[in-house]
Amino acid sequence: MVAEIMGKATGCARGRGGSMHLIAREVGILGTVPLVAATIPVAVGAAMTARLRGTDEVAVSFFGDGATEEGHFHESVNLAALYKLPVVFVCENNSYASHMPLLERRAKDNITAAAEAHGIEGEQIDGNDAEAVYWAAAGAVARARSGHGPTLLECRTYRWRGHVGPDPNYDVGVRRRDELKDWIPKDPVARCERALTGLGVRESELDKIRSDVEDEVTASIRFAEGSPMPTVDELHKHLFTDATEDPS
Repeated sequence: MVAEIMGKATGCARGRGGSMHLIAREVGILGTVPLVAATIPVAVGAAMTARLRGTDEVAVSFFGDGATEEGHFHESVNLAALYKLPVVFVCENNSYASHMPLLERRAKDNITAAAEAHGIEGEQIDGNDAEAVYWAAAGAVARARSGHGPTLLECRTYRWRGHVGPDPNYDVGVRRRDELKDWIPKDPVARCERALTGLGVRESELDKIRSDVEDEVTASIRFAEGSPMPTVDELHKHLFTDATEDPS
């Protein structure tokens, strides 16, 4: 992934996709799409595929609150509901669509009402509570695998940084600065650490996890930085059909 973000030939899309077009089928990522809500129908298609093949696979689509205002969302949820497809819709509601607050775009704060409208299960949870998210997701996956159709999970959270880039976006709206200071203490990683400590996990064990993660990230960055750029002869590949290639 890091190599792809850097446009390197060793990237998961061979340097052609960048940060917005990631694909890794070997771990179940069928492709990210930069268009708002466009991964939702992709997930529904994957769920239909699982149904037709008779597998126990469950498709999951992650999207922001702004995506629920797109036609893609409602059309996809309706189709999934109609055929009781094994798909979980996860809305990461961080209160902003790019730079516009939720209630400046919607008459009501009622995203989960879309689930009832389309005849599927819907649940609103604290998106910064790792345990709550885990159990809600587990229930949704079990429901999908048992043939009871899709679930819409609305995970309430907050965006610490900008829509694009590392800036805190204090200038977004009149409430952003006050909201952010209230949300930082709700950091889900810190909350999870406190919960684990309360259950008896030693600080040394948490330090080992942090160290392992930092090492993995550092190794990924070094791998990407040391990887070659795509060559010129790759420029026109995957754009047109090559009649000389064996279709098998």
